[in-house]
Amino acid sequence: MWNSYFGFVITFIVIFTVVPYVTSLLVSWLGHYSKVVLVNNLGNNSQLVVGGLGVVIHELGHAIFAYLFGHQVTHVQLLNLNYKRSGSLGSVDHRYNDRNVYQMLGNFFIGLAPYYMCSLVLYFLQKFLLQAQFSMTSLAQSLSINTQLSVSMIFDSVLDNLKSSFSNASFGMLIVYIILTIMIASTGYDLSRNDFITVNKGILPWVVFLILLGSFLYVFNIRTAVISGSVYFVAFSILFMIHALLSIILAIVIIKILGLFNVL
Repeated sequence: MWNSYFGFVITFIVIFTVVPYVTSLLVSWLGHYSKVVLVNNLGNNSQLVVGGLGVVIHELGHAIFAYLFGHQVTHVQLLNLNYKRSGSLGSVDHRYNDRNVYQMLGNFFIGLAPYYMCSLVLYFLQKFLLQAQFSMTSLAQSLSINTQLSVSMIFDSVLDNLKSSFSNASFGMLIVYIILTIMIASTGYDLSRNDFITVNKGILPWVVFLILLGSFLYVFNIRTAVISGSVYFVAFSILFMIHALLSIILAIVIIKILGLFNVL
């Protein structure tokens, strides 16, 4: 699929458009359910008390990428303490020039930003609190050889990384990490309908950019580096997605347990 021009360009587009879109969408579905579980078990105010950190990271992701892509950010509210009036826990309002291609394609990243922002925060928490040592080598090597994903391949790689995540952690740091994970995963991964509307606005210019870039890379025969980078991007995306899903599941389970004792 990498040898022909059309195969190369189409694969290039799929990897850097479909993969982030689908992984974010899958995580967002469970993230939305997590917020529903939070409200149903611990009440409306739990979205601030428990999930406030996740909301802040979510909105911060939108804001940072809006600035990076040159959008005019008119209003940023990382956490709305009076959310009952507006119905919004936080918001980022931004405008862009629809004649500016860079700003237009930026919508793709601005909409998906909370997913990656929450994942990065959890990644660094694992690195610094749990002393985790992540490795994507085995999954990337398998992908480069087979060019196909299997359930066992993904499971083995995730299992290895999970072992690494908790094998070096002290009990105290593990408790801190779990608490922070619940606070982030309970609300942060819930991408709204408007978030995906923003993503959709940026898909066409992003795909056009990838076609041009892919054509340049093919013509100048820079395929080896692209294939290697693509393999690692797919591996990175899969591991991030599964770690995000596991974090949300952990939050859901603990929130339901807390709900039994009427903690809030």
